[in-house]
Amino acid sequence: MISHNGTPPPPATSPRIHQKPTEFLPDAPAELWLTRLYLVERAELLGVPLIRWLYLTLLGLALAWTVLRLPGSWTVGIVLLTSAAALHLTLQHARSRAYTTFIPQQAPTPPAQILAPAQKRPVYVTGVLSVEQKVRAFTALPGFYRTFATREHALLCRVRPRRIWAIAAWPEDEIGLWYAFFTPGQILAIQPGITRIDRRTLPGLAITYRPDGDDARQRQPSSPLTLYLAFVDESDRDAVLADLLVDWRPVNAAEEQK
Repeated sequence: MISHNGTPPPPATSPRIHQKPTEFLPDAPAELWLTRLYLVERAELLGVPLIRWLYLTLLGLALAWTVLRLPGSWTVGIVLLTSAAALHLTLQHARSRAYTTFIPQQAPTPPAQILAPAQKRPVYVTGVLSVEQKVRAFTALPGFYRTFATREHALLCRVRPRRIWAIAAWPEDEIGLWYAFFTPGQILAIQPGITRIDRRTLPGLAITYRPDGDDARQRQPSSPLTLYLAFVDESDRDAVLADLLVDWRPVNAAEEQK
């Protein structure tokens, strides 16, 4: 087609398609003691975890109070040492619970339905994740659930740079993306429930799976691992559960454990 002045029109160009970037959920708040205890253990000041600074402070004060014979020296020293021991026991208990609370619940089972590989469902992930040769346990880490065309399931999570109470920061070597991958054949159990993240109670799933036996990154590669998932929207939880049920049934898990 020629324009009225005899010059050909400019070539048509296809419109640009702007793909919306992936947006992770915000970091979980820290208002309750369990969440704050997790941050105290993970955040670092001058390259040393805050929890270690707290231990050193309690032990140092106990020693100084006793040696300097300050008022109530022995009593105060014993109280400080007892506080350090109580903190250690509390930390061990919280760590064994992954600093979270998951309550199993009976929920209606959605019909199995494949989640397209391009779809990602936002989620908070608690459990063991890895990247390259590093393995770490995280609590309430923002991420996405997706399933590849091979039907391998994946959790893609992100650690952001983060200042803790203006005095400490998240370890530099943990900032970035972390992952968990598992196939339907590795799943041992799937339990719907609710997951408590700080003050929020969210729809959740507990997925227990057995990592690959040849994965050298795991200390006990044959030991089952449990991932606790928390969803802001219940429809996301149902979509993930429906996708998992495409290839997995509880009877398969029972046979796997025999």
